[in-house]
Amino acid sequence: MDLPLNEAKQDQAFGGLHARARRGEPTDEDELRPLAQSEDWDAMDEFSAESPGDDGDRFSAPPATTASKNGFVNGDMYKEKPEPEPEIRCGYGTCRPEALQCFNNPKWLLTFLCFFSMAQGFVVNGINNVSTTSVERRFQLPSSRVGMISSSYDLSAAILGIFISYMGSGRQKAKWLSMASVTMAVGSFVMALPHFTSGKYEWGRDIALTCRTTETEAACKSGSDLQDYLYVLILGQLLHGLGGTTLYTVGVSLIDDSVPAASSPMYIGIMYAFATLGPAMGYILGGQLLEIYVDFDTVQNVDILSDDPRWVGAWWVGFVIASVLFLVAAIPISLYGAELPSAKHVRETRVSEMHGDDGSLPVASVGRARKLSDLRHMPSNILKLLKNPTFLFITLAGSTEGMITSGFATFMPKFIQNQFGVTAGWAAMLTGFMAVPGAAGGQFFGGYLCKRLKLKVRGCIRVAIVCSSLAVLISVALWTKCDPGYLAGVTQQYTNGTPSSLPALNNTCNSGCGCHTELYEPVCDQARGIQYFSPCYAGCLTQASDGKSYSNCSCVAPNPGVAASTVDVGKCSNSCTKLYIFLPLIFVAIFLLFTPSPPAVAATLRCVHEGHRTLGLGLKWLIVRLLGTVPGPIFFGAIIDSTCVIWREKCGEHASCWIYDNDQLSRNFFILVLCFKVVSITFFIFAHQLYKAPQEKVVAYNVNGEIASVDIASQNT
Repeated sequence: MDLPLNEAKQDQAFGGLHARARRGEPTDEDELRPLAQSEDWDAMDEFSAESPGDDGDRFSAPPATTASKNGFVNGDMYKEKPEPEPEIRCGYGTCRPEALQCFNNPKWLLTFLCFFSMAQGFVVNGINNVSTTSVERRFQLPSSRVGMISSSYDLSAAILGIFISYMGSGRQKAKWLSMASVTMAVGSFVMALPHFTSGKYEWGRDIALTCRTTETEAACKSGSDLQDYLYVLILGQLLHGLGGTTLYTVGVSLIDDSVPAASSPMYIGIMYAFATLGPAMGYILGGQLLEIYVDFDTVQNVDILSDDPRWVGAWWVGFVIASVLFLVAAIPISLYGAELPSAKHVRETRVSEMHGDDGSLPVASVGRARKLSDLRHMPSNILKLLKNPTFLFITLAGSTEGMITSGFATFMPKFIQNQFGVTAGWAAMLTGFMAVPGAAGGQFFGGYLCKRLKLKVRGCIRVAIVCSSLAVLISVALWTKCDPGYLAGVTQQYTNGTPSSLPALNNTCNSGCGCHTELYEPVCDQARGIQYFSPCYAGCLTQASDGKSYSNCSCVAPNPGVAASTVDVGKCSNSCTKLYIFLPLIFVAIFLLFTPSPPAVAATLRCVHEGHRTLGLGLKWLIVRLLGTVPGPIFFGAIIDSTCVIWREKCGEHASCWIYDNDQLSRNFFILVLCFKVVSITFFIFAHQLYKAPQEKVVAYNVNGEIASVDIASQNT
């Protein structure tokens, strides 16, 4: 008789059937009859090629009723020799104590992956970004070249990620993740190596600060040797990229394999939220480390303070800490078996939401661990993913989003430091206070929204469209900035010099002083509120005994009733409070920027075939990195360099920038964000409109001798 079955009963009945068949257990001929009704035998061949056995061991269309001696239809439909059950218990080899099995569930796996992702965010998006200004000063690099360090992470992840995602799409995902953690530990150690091999930092203690009319110019000593350490830092980031791409392809797929589809966005959102807590720790701890002198391990006393432009903090300590964290994370993850015990039930009860699914393709089962010979199937699978318009446009939208996030993550502390006149350490901590709750809260909220509303593919894309549109409106916060004040020779004429076109530090009043821009020590004329680049450019001849002021300055007009003009060491005071308007606005912008991330990942996983999910994530990150996060820091760094007014010059070459045009910096950042967000929204709209939900279909099955009629409806939510 006809018995209507709901989706859960259908999946329970036939998920178990497919699992028994793949294990080689006997099944009745009638039970297997629905398999013979599929018309897409080419698709069946594709998935059978991923199963163990030789090339001839594939699915084939059975005649109709011929049963084999071992209980299977046509005998050659499945392997006669059953595949051994994978080891899914926690432990190493034969040592798998029962005490460890309490950790063998999705919640504990999520806990360890959260720690791993937090360590990854700590070093890649925290310590590395906080150290941008210090690395520029220490190794005499412009922003565009420092941006190459951040881009190296994504370049490595893009090139190797596609192969890692394909090879890691079978079993033993946890082993791939533990090896990734060890690789990142090595990368962090390599990033810290330049400190131990480059010698002590020379901040210009031997360079004359005052005007020396009779001083003979010293021989030029290039800093090219220090600039060569750029390639060591790039090597460390390449290793970070290798481990990071494994985490966000194999790791996310492992979570999705182990929990129901409705809970997957929530789990992924929690993992991504912890990934943003890592940068918070990096910004806050890194900001504190930047208040410590770079060579504190070898130098006891220094004559400059952290608010001095020449100051370089202990940028390298954070990388040493990160190396230890990665080694700690690798230990518990390596204990997991081929898969979690919950993975089998998840496979048997999951309903397809694949784009354009008409029911002709078989539901993929988990495959064995990949071999190098399996790479021959990768090009055809990649082509199928690229022909999926929903997957393609979500990925392209992620590329433009990645351009924004990678650029801001690298240069946001530098942006705050220059636009609001704060120290590098305080700018780093402010970025952490603002970015971490915003990014973590946004990702958690995005995952919670998907689970609470039970959103399917289209619903997830709608969330991305709405949040991206709101982020465009709030990005006007980038126009908020403090007045840079009066800087003689840059924004203001010299009070006792000859008028000239700005910017021009050299003037008739300091022409005989032999000044240069290698050293930046600002001094202030308190009476007029005018700042000078250095005592030399102010034309000062005499330094006070306490070192806090200079006198006899030829470029400074004397004050009424005072014979000699004087300036004080340090920048002129600035009472600007616009920073406290900027911080809450940019917090909201970051929250909206990161909210679409979990829904977009969930939509990516749902709109492709079950057997292509890990490869799909790898391909997505390949495109996102090549088109977004790799060029992002380099592009933003070049935009920042284009607004530089005064360069630090060494031997006639530009090293790092001392002073920027704040108005141009705000304008350029806003235009970039506006353009990229508009393109991103457009791609999300295309993905939403071109998505085809699974078609309604009615399938008749023979279950235990009874005919069951099942109606599977399209999921359009």
